[in-house]
Amino acid sequence: MTLHLYLDAALTQPLSEGNGSNPDSDHYNGTDGESKDRQIWIANAWTTLSGALTASQTTLSLASGCFANGETLLIGSEQMQVQSGGGTLTPVVLRGYGGTVPAAHASGSTVYSGYDYLDLALDVVDESGSNESGWYRLALTQAGLGTTVAGAPLNLGDKPHDQTLSFWRRCTVPPATPVQNKLDLKLRLTGTETPIL
Repeated sequence: MTLHLYLDAALTQPLSEGNGSNPDSDHYNGTDGESKDRQIWIANAWTTLSGALTASQTTLSLASGCFANGETLLIGSEQMQVQSGGGTLTPVVLRGYGGTVPAAHASGSTVYSGYDYLDLALDVVDESGSNESGWYRLALTQAGLGTTVAGAPLNLGDKPHDQTLSFWRRCTVPPATPVQNKLDLKLRLTGTETPIL
């Protein structure tokens, strides 16, 4: 899945990939039963071109190597498929993928992972020790955090490739819990990934 979680609306502070690879960590004062809310954004993996691209070039120059072999990319209205060099700054791509027309693209152009998502759901995974996933509440709005069930997944619906979603999470550490930086609670997205065609 090529979705990423971000800590800011500008999508410059990645939290993790949508597979729950990194924790949503924070420091909590368990003595007082501290609670913290955080807004988190969901977007397709993206980067920018670090050099101009002619309509015939097949090697991209990227600002970050965030795309895998076989992945569909989108720059403007042109689709491309990564043939080799996935994960590098210079992947080789098949131009004009999906019947689109190869075009020139300026340096700094945004390169998106070209997938839409159906039936997205978000849940909390506790990867070690006792299961503390019930410390989390998830909602589409901050006001909704007060009425959601602790530990319950959040249904996000469908997400087109060029749309950014956001949600809120509340983590409440029970009173008489040691002061800690939670590192084992992770946010995981599930859904159906469909290439743009």
